Order: sequence, then structure tokens, then C-alpha cells
Amino acid sequence: MKGLDFETVTVIEGKAEIIVPKLDYYRVSPNEYVPSKAPVFYNPLMKENRDLTIAVASIMRRENGRKLVFGDSMAGVGVRSIRILLEAGWDEAYVNDNSERAFASIVLNLERNGLVERTHASKIDANLFHAEHSSPGTRFDMLDIDPFGTPVRFLDTGVRAVKHGGLISITATDTANLFGVHKRAAKILYGVNVFKTGFMREMGIRVLLKTLAEAAARSERGVEPIVSVASRHYVKIIARVLKGRKHAFQTVSKIGFLRVRRANGIYEPMGPVDLPETGIGDSCILLGPLYLGEVFSRSWVEKIAVETVEKNWMDEKISKIANSLLLDDQKTLGGVDLVGLASSLRISPPSIRTVIEKLLEKGFQACRSGFDANCIRTDAGLNDLVKIVKSL
Repeated sequence: MKGLDFETVTVIEGKAEIIVPKLDYYRVSPNEYVPSKAPVFYNPLMKENRDLTIAVASIMRRENGRKLVFGDSMAGVGVRSIRILLEAGWDEAYVNDNSERAFASIVLNLERNGLVERTHASKIDANLFHAEHSSPGTRFDMLDIDPFGTPVRFLDTGVRAVKHGGLISITATDTANLFGVHKRAAKILYGVNVFKTGFMREMGIRVLLKTLAEAAARSERGVEPIVSVASRHYVKIIARVLKGRKHAFQTVSKIGFLRVRRANGIYEPMGPVDLPETGIGDSCILLGPLYLGEVFSRSWVEKIAVETVEKNWMDEKISKIANSLLLDDQKTLGGVDLVGLASSLRISPPSIRTVIEKLLEKGFQACRSGFDANCIRTDAGLNDLVKIVKSL
């Protein structure tokens, strides 16, 4: 492609027609690429991630009659911003990447989709990009932060680049850190004590939300999660940013610790505590600090579920994610891994649906986890749960 010093192909994603590096050169299996090795970052497998952004942006467009401006600080080939304008009907986008090759790709793709007059392309560091949009009149209605690896070092500047009531969308691909597989890295990057549990995806979401909440509070802002996802190799949260010390305090007041104890070969959640030195118990371990509040808005997820039906080109995984979240009542923290429990008891894994029905019959609360496929949330003790599982 003229203007680019690497071989390209043209792909269609949603309504966007984009020029990307020839992906076959970076393929390691039929369904897996190593996009970080490509001259410009584009991962076709992350379409589901981008689809979720488009769904949320489309809902915002319908509910807001004013001009809406989107910001993308690490845009790669620019596909997310292009789709926001073409599919969600937003008015304007600022598309940035500090890579020379990415910038050249962005310019070509904006021209190819007829969006030059509605966009502003730039090639600067992401934190500088955020800083340039941190004063009144320059902030975004929605900002997307999607780095390779951890987004930690972009959060302090990112929250300041979002309007009061606007949305910040954050993706993290260092799931081994967030899930507690790499405990040292989790401590260094996120300041948390976490380890691998049967409900590690939920923990990853709560770690990332805690980190965002602290960054927002440092600028006297609060955040309200509208949707949180742990899928494939990434964690994604979209949250509303609210300016003011009151909102900051309300948000950080939801940060605390989760008590767990190891029994029957699994980790059983024992409820939250505010401070690490209170109410732990000799047999308990603390995970955290974590964001302990609700990690998604039911009303928003219901709208997203409808959106995925209306836009039938969206990845079907988004519809499955939304419907899974709607089965989760968020009344308890963490969950019990039924497959792990069955393994420890040396029996076949029971039907999650049947276990939930039995728990409800006995007067306990119970539902599926919206994040960890083998987990249920329940206020039943592990002994009660074991009795039910053994009786099936």
C-alpha cells in the first residue's frame, strides 16, 4: 500500500473498510495471531471487545441529542474510532497513536472511509494526548484506553480527559497479573494481594476497577461501572466518570478486602472486610484491596443485550456475555467453583442449574457467576453446599 512500508490487506469490520498488516505473517495457529509483532497493532480476535464499545456508544448516541466526541489514545489502525463514527453515529473523533507506522495507517484508513473532516489524527504519547484533552471544552464524551499489557500508567491522565458524566473504556491484557497467577506482578503493578482462585476472572475485574477508582480519586473524581467483562485474554471495564470530591469518596468507600478460606481443596469466599486488621479470623486469607461494589449496571446490560440483537453483525459472544451478566444478581462476592469442588470430592461435576435449584429450595440465595463459568454465588456455607452436591 502506498505510504506504508509493510505488506497489507484490506478487511471489513462492521461498516469499516480498513487497511491492516498482512496477518498471515503473524499467525501462530489457525485462530491465533501475535499482533504485537506486526508493524501496526490490529487483532481481529478483539472484534468482540470493539463491538462492546460500539454497542455502548450507540446507546449513548440515542440517549444524547448533543454533539458527542470520542477519543482513542492508542488507536493502532484506527478501526475503533472509524466504527464509532460510521456505526454509532458519533460526530467527531480524536485518533492517536505514538507509532509512525500506526499514524500513517490511521490517516489512510480515515481517508478510505471518508472521515477526514470528522476526525483529528495525531502521533504523540498517550499520556500527553490525555493531558492535551484534560481542560474544560477539550474533554471526551468517551475515551478508550487499550494498550498492550497493563493500562495502569495511563489511568491518572485518562480520567482527567473525560467529561463529567462521560465514559472511560479500559482494556487490560495482562490477565495473569490480574487473576493472581503472577502474584508479585499483581503486587507491583496493582498494589494487591491476589492469587489464583476458582473465581479469578471476577477478581481480575475487581482489581482493575479498584485501580481505576484510586486513579480517579486522586483527581477528585468517582467512577460508576456500567459493564465489566473478562473474556478470552483480556479484562475490559467501561465506567462513568463523575467529577467532584463527593463522588470520589463514594467510590473509594467501596474499596476493601475479601476474606477467603481454603477448604476441600478450593477457596471459599467468606465476605468483605473494610480493613485488613479487622474481622479476619485465624483460618482466613485476605484478597485485595478490591473494588467491592457492583461491577455492572443491570439497566445498561439490558440495553446492550437489545443492541446486540438489533445489530446482527456484532460478535455473538457479546450477546452471550450480556445474557450471562443478567443472570448474576451480584448479591455476594466471589463464588464457589463447582468443578473444583467436585474434583476435590472425587465425584463428577454436578449440573450448575440443579445445584442452584436445590439451594433455592433450601432457602439460600444462589445464582450463576456472570464472569466465571463454573462458579455459583451463594450465601450457603461450604458444608451445606457439599451436602447438596453429594446428594445429586
